[in-house]
Amino acid sequence: MTTTKLTRKTKLSYALGGLGKDMMFATSTYMMFYFNDLLGISSAFLGIMIMVVRIWDAINDPIMGTIVDKTTSRWGKFRPWILIGTVLNAIILVVLFLNPDFQTNSILQLVYVTTFYTLWGMTYTLMDIPFWSMIPALSYDQKEREDVTVLTRLFTSIGYFIVAGGYITFAHVLGGGDTPEAEIKGLLFFAIIVAVIFVATEIVTVTNVKENIQPADKEKRTLKKMFELLKKNDQLLVVMVVVLIINFTLYITSGMAIYYITYNIGNSDLFIVFMAIGGVLQMAGTVVFYKLRQHFNRKKIFNLAIIIQFIGFVLLFLNAFLLSSQVILLFIFAALIFLGQGIFMVIQTVLLSDTVEYGEWKTHKRSESIAFSVQTFVVKMAMGLSSGVIGLGLAIIHFVPSQKVDGIITRFEQSDTTLLGMSLIMFILPLFGLMLGQYVFNKKHILDEDKYALIVAELKARKEANNEEDTTQ
Repeated sequence: MTTTKLTRKTKLSYALGGLGKDMMFATSTYMMFYFNDLLGISSAFLGIMIMVVRIWDAINDPIMGTIVDKTTSRWGKFRPWILIGTVLNAIILVVLFLNPDFQTNSILQLVYVTTFYTLWGMTYTLMDIPFWSMIPALSYDQKEREDVTVLTRLFTSIGYFIVAGGYITFAHVLGGGDTPEAEIKGLLFFAIIVAVIFVATEIVTVTNVKENIQPADKEKRTLKKMFELLKKNDQLLVVMVVVLIINFTLYITSGMAIYYITYNIGNSDLFIVFMAIGGVLQMAGTVVFYKLRQHFNRKKIFNLAIIIQFIGFVLLFLNAFLLSSQVILLFIFAALIFLGQGIFMVIQTVLLSDTVEYGEWKTHKRSESIAFSVQTFVVKMAMGLSSGVIGLGLAIIHFVPSQKVDGIITRFEQSDTTLLGMSLIMFILPLFGLMLGQYVFNKKHILDEDKYALIVAELKARKEANNEEDTTQ
């Protein structure tokens, strides 16, 4: 059974693709803010629209996983889709930020935004599922997988926070000012830059990274069979539920951060500092995972990541409601959350990778794409649900978005009730999500290191037995 030693070139090329991929993904973190606070589209409409589109996008992920799993080509089954999805997604992103001169909240504007937001999510799926699905196909060796996962998560964190943390600053620089009009113009130029980097980095990955493990069975897969395989892989379902819950809390916080810093703190320029600190700490989290794995098993590392985030949210809540949102304390307490998230982002990918062999062991069928379509499924589902909560929450607390006044886009001050509501959405809901995710994981997850080693040994024995049977026939 293959235990391929991955070259440094392979690991770096794959990680570089992760950098560009998450730069593209990070543009979704400010789409709500762009549509709502800059274009003035209704918070309630956006919350429902984004939630519905994301749920639809999540539902079609297993379909894409099935298509990838059935793909055969001279470049393998993953790389063609990575390239196709990347090019299409880059084009759609630019179109999404073109901002045609439609009347605010008109049918034309709402249809335009809904259509291209939907297409953006679907084309991102085309490359995201095959990208992550390559990890289990690179080697059976857990250490090799962890090494490439840690490096890739480090690069994805860099890419994510360059965009998610810097978009306001880039918008001001590229747009030539800090007015809403300048930000709209700057974000279009920024979208073009991100799209170009995205395509360039994925070309590096497609050129230099190849799968080394091929499925032993050649049975034709149907969508119905794929869902049956998914249902039988109970550990994959456990990881799916946990990642959904935890990411839901993550996206509420990241989605509300720009509103909180702009209106509660009153200085949008601090957003890039906030996110830069977050980026450094999340990258540090990937390094911390690398060190922790030498002394602790995965369950202990998982629980540590959740506890660190929980403490951070409690301290942020106290800072907001008892200490009048002290800026320095905001950064210090948020650092705990980002550190815990960095550890969690690595552990979730590692846990998903292990479910590939677990599923093969239980069902005698190997399917990396189905396992990793679950990752994109839960990320998008979490993002959709969190966007829905944010959008509807902003409507409930009577947030007033920017509007055109005498031909000029104007940003309004918010009431004390609205500011209080923003703090509650950002700091309270994540606490319940973290507790629930931790409970489900500790109660239901059984695929530890020892069990995984036994599974791989049995799979090796099966393969050797099948090879001997083929030889005698």
